[in-house]
Amino acid sequence: MDKKIIIAILALSALALVIGILIPGGDGRQTQMLPWKIELMPDGSTRVFGLVLSQSSVQQAEQQLRSAAKIVLIAAPDKPLVAEAYFDNVNPGGFSAQIVLEIDVPPEQTQTLFEHGERVSTLASGARKITLDDADLAMVRSLPIASITYLPRVRLQPDVIQQRFGEPVQRMVEPDSDTTHWLYPDLGLDVALDDQGHAVLQYVSPTEFSRLRRPLTESGL
Repeated sequence: MDKKIIIAILALSALALVIGILIPGGDGRQTQMLPWKIELMPDGSTRVFGLVLSQSSVQQAEQQLRSAAKIVLIAAPDKPLVAEAYFDNVNPGGFSAQIVLEIDVPPEQTQTLFEHGERVSTLASGARKITLDDADLAMVRSLPIASITYLPRVRLQPDVIQQRFGEPVQRMVEPDSDTTHWLYPDLGLDVALDDQGHAVLQYVSPTEFSRLRRPLTESGL
C-alpha cells in the first residue's frame, strides 16, 4: 500500500478517536464504558467502566472489559506490597487503552502472597514483580478493586478534559516536568496530563481521594 495512503488512514483514525471524545455518546453499554461516565453511588463510592470501586471484583472487571487480566504483586522499595491487575489492550467505550486495577487485598494477606510467589523479576524502577501461584490467583480474582488507572492511547488536550469533567478543584504541576494534575475530589479523579497530550486517569472512591492527593503533596507539589 502507498505510504501516503497509510499515513492518511492513520490520521483519519486518530481524528475519529478525538471526534468520539468530543461528541456525546449514544445509549447502551458503550456509553456506560466511557471514561468520563462516572456515576456517584449512594454509599459514597463511584461506578466507572461499569465497575463499582471497592465492590466489584477483579473477575467482574475481566467480564466487563472482556479480557483476562495479568495479576502480579508489586514490591517497591519502602512501600507496602500492592496487588495489581493489568489489561494491556482493552477498548472500553470504543477507545484503545491500558488499564491497571489496584486490588483491595487485606494487609495480612499480602505477605502470604509474597511468600507463595512463583517467579520474581526486577522492574526498571527497582521494584520487584512477583507472579502468583494458581491458588492465590483464584483468591485474588474474587477480591474487590480499590482503584482504576486508565491510560488512553489517544492523546487528549486540556479543552477536552475540561469539557468532559468540568473545571478541576485544583491543578498541581509536577516540578521539573510538563505534567499537570487536574484534581476532582468529588469524582475521585486525578487526570495527569502533559504538554504532548499524554494522559493518565486515576479513579478512586471520593472518600478515598486522599490516596491520590497525598503522593502529590508529599512530593512538594
